[in-house]
Amino acid sequence: MSSRMKHPDSVILVFSKAPVAGEVKTRLVPYLTYEQAAGLHEELTHDRLQMCCDANLCDVQLWCSPDVQHPFFIDCAQRYDIPLQLQSGNDLGERMSHAIKALLGRYKKIIIIGSDAPALDTSTIDEVINALRHNDVVLVPAEDGGYVLLGASKHMNGLLTDVPWGTEDVLADTVRNIRRLDLEYSLYGQCWDVDRPEDLERYKSLKM
Repeated sequence: MSSRMKHPDSVILVFSKAPVAGEVKTRLVPYLTYEQAAGLHEELTHDRLQMCCDANLCDVQLWCSPDVQHPFFIDCAQRYDIPLQLQSGNDLGERMSHAIKALLGRYKKIIIIGSDAPALDTSTIDEVINALRHNDVVLVPAEDGGYVLLGASKHMNGLLTDVPWGTEDVLADTVRNIRRLDLEYSLYGQCWDVDRPEDLERYKSLKM
């Protein structure tokens, strides 16, 4: 951990799937071809990694699925000088829980983001890290009922269980778990991610 970083006790985990055509961003098909959707996924992942590394807020890691051997991941590790970690678990909740538990001994604050929320900026991430000084969990909600960022300074079993991933109830059911576990939490702002054709148009406008 570098003392020159603003938050040396924190780490950003970028969760990403291998950019295999037909397995990523499939909700954008047939607006895009499977190959174009995979290319967009690569572009979005690069965008997130570049942003996080340039900000120099804290350490950055790329958490990969289904393995760390895909050439895209290896290229990212070399390009951004970051470690690759393997996502482990049967669903997103298990994979995020595994990552949090694996790193909470080394870091005090864990920030997990996906690769597909281009409107999420480093000032928001910075404020979430600060908010974790007095919260166990901080979430940045998404417009579709999920969330684009999960920050944790504490983990308890059951935090991310029984959550219907990919539905509009993800945020509500996660908050239900947090309250049941009597954890201190905060919701910070709202963001959007690139899942539908209209989201892609917003992304294009953002890049202009």
